[in-house]
Amino acid sequence: MSDMPSDLSDTGEGLLAGTRILDLTDEPLAQAGRLLADLGADVIRVESAAGDGLRRRAPFVDDAEDDLEAGWAHLLYNAGKRSLAVDTEDAAIWMALTPLIAHCDAVLAPLAPGEALAGWLADRLTERGVWPRRIPLVECVFRRGGAVDEPVSDLTAMAAGGHLALNGFPEDPPIWPAGNLAYKQASLAAAEAAAALIFEQRRGGGPSDVVVGMQEAVAFTTLQTANANYYHWHGQSPDRHTPIGSGATYLSADQHWLSFTIHPPHWPRFVEWADRVLGAAELRDERFDDEGYRVDRFREEIRPYVERLCAKLTLDELTAEGQRLGLLVLPFNTPQEVAADAHLRSRGFFQTVAHPQLGRELELARSAIRWRGHQPQARRAPSLGEHSEAIVRELAGWSGAEAAAARARGALVGPAPSGAVAPAAPKPQIRYVESTAPPPRKPLDGVRVLDFCWAIAGPLGTRLLADLGAEVIKIESEQRLDPIRYIGVQPPQRFSLNTNGVFNDCSAGKRSVTLNMHTPQGAALVRELAASADVVTSNYTPYVLDRWGVGYDDLRKIRSDIIVCNAAVMGIEGARAEWRSYGNGIVAMCGLAQRSGFAERPPICFGSLHTDFTVPYYLAMSVIGALDARNRTGAGRYLELAQYETATQLLDTELIEALNGAAEQPRLGNRSPRHAPHGVFPTAEEDRWLAVACRDDADWRALCGAIGRPDLAARDDLATLPGRQAAVEELESALAAWTRQYDQWEASRLLLKAGVPASPVERLADFFEQDAGMHGAYAQVESPEAATLHVQREPILWNGERLEMTRAPLWGEHTEAVLKGMLGKTDAEIAELAAANVLH
Repeated sequence: MSDMPSDLSDTGEGLLAGTRILDLTDEPLAQAGRLLADLGADVIRVESAAGDGLRRRAPFVDDAEDDLEAGWAHLLYNAGKRSLAVDTEDAAIWMALTPLIAHCDAVLAPLAPGEALAGWLADRLTERGVWPRRIPLVECVFRRGGAVDEPVSDLTAMAAGGHLALNGFPEDPPIWPAGNLAYKQASLAAAEAAAALIFEQRRGGGPSDVVVGMQEAVAFTTLQTANANYYHWHGQSPDRHTPIGSGATYLSADQHWLSFTIHPPHWPRFVEWADRVLGAAELRDERFDDEGYRVDRFREEIRPYVERLCAKLTLDELTAEGQRLGLLVLPFNTPQEVAADAHLRSRGFFQTVAHPQLGRELELARSAIRWRGHQPQARRAPSLGEHSEAIVRELAGWSGAEAAAARARGALVGPAPSGAVAPAAPKPQIRYVESTAPPPRKPLDGVRVLDFCWAIAGPLGTRLLADLGAEVIKIESEQRLDPIRYIGVQPPQRFSLNTNGVFNDCSAGKRSVTLNMHTPQGAALVRELAASADVVTSNYTPYVLDRWGVGYDDLRKIRSDIIVCNAAVMGIEGARAEWRSYGNGIVAMCGLAQRSGFAERPPICFGSLHTDFTVPYYLAMSVIGALDARNRTGAGRYLELAQYETATQLLDTELIEALNGAAEQPRLGNRSPRHAPHGVFPTAEEDRWLAVACRDDADWRALCGAIGRPDLAARDDLATLPGRQAAVEELESALAAWTRQYDQWEASRLLLKAGVPASPVERLADFFEQDAGMHGAYAQVESPEAATLHVQREPILWNGERLEMTRAPLWGEHTEAVLKGMLGKTDAEIAELAAANVLH
């Protein structure tokens, strides 16, 4: 069964068509613009005329290190953008570009702007009135309240955000994962915020500004494993000594690593399988019927059976039978195996694109967001300054002579146009033409969402929508109980479907309606609710909603412009469309796990189920984009968001390299191919660690001064990166000898004072006891069941303020109010529905 036509073509404009983004980002936030370009926005990347860090970052296509068009990082993160190359250190150039603002919908600022750019950004708020209008601005800081110029790397941001503490094996240092995931998470938050800002302004609100906190963005990915309530309720600070992802790693009979998680409702199916293969009838003992017992005793009593089962069967046998039984069994793929994945290829995820500037074709991944009737097309990255003159003449109002003069003095880079260039008309503001409502207090005020999502990835996405003002109605049922209501941290001596800390993070601000969807009346009630709904969301396996009679084709008969977002793990078509997984399995399958950890160790699925915290941003972005497109076109959408496809985009350049013939590379542990030294080092306190990164030769000299080793700074063989990489063990030993003299906070302070990126490997307790910058990242909400809940906030400040937080709903808390208030049901009708087993 397939609800998505197999002959998808690029027949529809992008969700953000008609939107123009001024992308001023540096490397940490470059993916934000790429994500918006994938949604159809015209993203103008303003970059240095000399070529920015992405263009100069190794490795390069065909090892062409002197070619600014050949950097894999540039080809990945700038795909689909337009390039305006100028002298970014020239304040006069920024002033000359000011008229651009009149034609843009939002600006993405860099993490570390240069002096000239910082001044131009600041001028927008001064009495000088330099900018022709104030438009939404998305900025990013490393730490709230930290020094503006604090040096940062992905490693130190991951350490500060509490991610590193969760990764790896107890006997090893904490592990830095592949993918530059701190940069990715901040980019996801920035892109979602930009889409919401634009949507708000087009409805008559704003303009507003958002500041993303990178440390908070990383911490947001740990809200399951290191939920704040572990600390407040139990005094616990989880770390890698109680592994989650790595505890699901096994080796098959044919020596392939795989992720194997027993989905709790399907425990009996695992028992039947293990008994059939191993003769393990003892697993049928009644003590294993208690799910709490299974969780508590898993490593001692159950894991050995999983290991024996995996050792008996091949990878293909395990994944085929495991998925058939509804167990979460998936392979650990290398990037090369992802590039060859028949499922992804059958879905057109990889496409061949001509790159004229390279004189060759490259294979690229398309956007992970698509919809019925529309297959997004992969697009190439621009050559340096490819669109410079067209942009400055069309949008900044320069004359041909002004552009030529700027080019002559090196302030503008790019080819001269072959024909005449006409100035562009001022950009029109797009609004709801049919709306007479007052401007929204929040971007999504008035938007109603029927939410069928469960677990974490889907519910957290709809929670982001609720944070932005949407009315999110969670449809729940005892027949398909959301596992995150009962799997997770509970208050001391208490268990309730309403007090789980993780559930309250994932469903804050929503309403709960309980309906038995296995009854005709339950489905009929959903169809009635859909008449006033804007969006319906689900991350069930494909076609569950269709089987209930509330799929897209059913609902658009009721409301023609409804938007349905399906966030199934593998998408809704393809050979493996019915495969299911939690985040740890997706991390394994997408290539991240095989790229993370020490080479001599098994690959790790991180201590956080990482993709459960990245998929939500894709879901929220796609829904906001579809709402914006509906305002423009009047049409709804059936959005398809494959979690596996979003996860492959968390890799750094490994996948784009693999798609174009690169060989598999060994895992590097905490080392980096671009920086040295780069790692996690012991401090004076037992099992407390410091992350340190030397980004360049200047950082290296500063490090030598800070640790009192002028002898190392004086050595010619260590003056450049290749030399330091050749002597990396010696340098790591010298640095570890210094860090062992201090606690992690003092060592970090000394290195930061010298300008070297460093951070303690923070744990949950540090956010509340040591790191004042994280104190605002959590809200306290009161539960009617006598539990104070600590809910993690989104990592953004909206116009300088935190988004309002309210608690998650009690089980079925709003069923009666919704049926009466929205559907006009009487007490007698509700009583009849309850008697018929419909309302549970």
